[in-house]
Amino acid sequence: MTTVLMVDDNPADIDDMNKILTKAGFFTLTQPDGIHILDFLRENSADLIMLDLVMPKINGIEVLREIKVEFPDIPVIMCSAAGLEQVVALALRVGAAGYVVKPYHEQELLDSIRKVTGKK
Repeated sequence: MTTVLMVDDNPADIDDMNKILTKAGFFTLTQPDGIHILDFLRENSADLIMLDLVMPKINGIEVLREIKVEFPDIPVIMCSAAGLEQVVALALRVGAAGYVVKPYHEQELLDSIRKVTGKK
């Protein structure tokens, strides 16, 4: 079973994504921010990370940079209500494997995950 770590400060967004992913057969883990993400990943295995772009204290791009240094093989899909081309381009340059715009649409979210993981 594929484990997806969802990192988002908005409980409603976590809940929406969790419903879609568990219904599709994914196992989910959650973190409310990226502050202690490296410690969390050292103790918990994840096959994929869904990472919010806009969070208090540390933004998703900075969290992505940290993840890619220590866990370069874990794919990260960025998530944000802002679908700005410049932000998407920056996330991809930093190492994101994909980008999903909120609010989540079930098929789009699942297609993005399957494209990155290669799992149907």
